Amino acid sequence: MIRLAIFAALAVVAFAAADDALAAGSCRPTRDGKDRMEMSGGCPSGYVVRGACCESVRPISQPTGAYTCPAGTMLRLGACVPRP
Repeated sequence: MIRLAIFAALAVVAFAAADDALAAGSCRPTRDGKDRMEMSGGCPSGYVVRGACCESVRPISQPTGAYTCPAGTMLRLGACVPRP
């Protein structure tokens, strides 16, 4: 009986981990060049809600050279956006 309970608990943990992994990879850039990121509370300006993701309103141009963003932001497809 104990073995069955342990097996069931491990199955639940494995399923939850697989579900989280699938959700984490679902916010990929679109084919038309729009950036997508996971939503954490809300979307930054210039982004709209699309399912569980934030999608940029317009295509983002790719960076042409080395570029750094200010503190508290990160570079996403050529634009500095707030860190989640």
